[in-house]
Amino acid sequence: MPRRWLRSIAILAFMAAVTLGAPPLTKIQDLLYKANGTLFDGVAEIQWISFTTPDGTVVPPNTISVRVIRGQLRVSLMPTVLATPAISYTVRFTSEGKTQFTEYWAVPASSTSLKLANVRMTGGTAGNLSTGIAGILDVAGLRTELDLRPAKGPRWTANHAATITASGTLEAVIGADQDCVRVDGTSGPCGAPLTFVDGEVPSGATDGLNRDFQMSALPMPLESLRIFRNGMLMNSSEYQLTGNVITISENRIPQPSDILQVWYRTSGAVISMVDAEIPAGSVNGLNPRFTLASPPIPAASLQIYRNGILQRVGVDYKIAANTITFLPYSVPGAGDILFCTYRK
Repeated sequence: MPRRWLRSIAILAFMAAVTLGAPPLTKIQDLLYKANGTLFDGVAEIQWISFTTPDGTVVPPNTISVRVIRGQLRVSLMPTVLATPAISYTVRFTSEGKTQFTEYWAVPASSTSLKLANVRMTGGTAGNLSTGIAGILDVAGLRTELDLRPAKGPRWTANHAATITASGTLEAVIGADQDCVRVDGTSGPCGAPLTFVDGEVPSGATDGLNRDFQMSALPMPLESLRIFRNGMLMNSSEYQLTGNVITISENRIPQPSDILQVWYRTSGAVISMVDAEIPAGSVNGLNPRFTLASPPIPAASLQIYRNGILQRVGVDYKIAANTITFLPYSVPGAGDILFCTYRK
């Protein structure tokens, strides 16, 4: 028991020594109200620069935050009156996400609690408080939110398409007014306009011997080529295409009375085309409905070929979105071949 008492006495003596060695603080305690009579709830952010108290205590610069709950403000601070250099505490009262007002405190040494009226440098009335214009740092979270948003770069120009640089800034795309903007932010001439060739008669003798026929241009893409012989669409297995030259199979050589016509396009940079698509659906003589991969836009761009014969909308079929419905007397039978071409 004596040892336990001795240990307790030693601890108390150490704590007393620490307490006696701590610099004196001034306690500030007050009740804060809003102008409408309700109690203030928020945070008091107290900031100061480095100073030395009259008793020689060195205080480095810092900022502390004190919670004000139901108007109750309690904080203990080092005295700044007679400090070196002459300084004051800057106190920002924040509530509802923004700084409501700012005060400057000159805290004297005191053994009793002080009210705000005792430490305010500009007096104790709200009219004398330094409010001013709130800065970015005065609004909670504003700096972070602004940093998340792209800023104007040195090449920012109004009424121009913008691109995001590697550093995250927004800058104007450089180029002529008629240029197109690419996904990487560069600009240049737009793609060539879509060019169609319709009903061309390829050059070459239809004499029952000649197999090679030349078109005026190269089909692009190759799948866009349609060859009609006497109004019937030729299957791709009946010919070969080398550049812009069509070579007909030996067993399908055009005869002197035959007429060859071709339809194709030479570019596809602007409009998206679908060529030689086989619509989904059972070809069994019973199923009238077939589905395309995409709706034709416009619907009139749709061309349906059944065994090489162009089908007529309203006579052989109807179209709704991407669904083809054949009319009763035109339902494809078993063995029929369907091909569709359209824009989307």
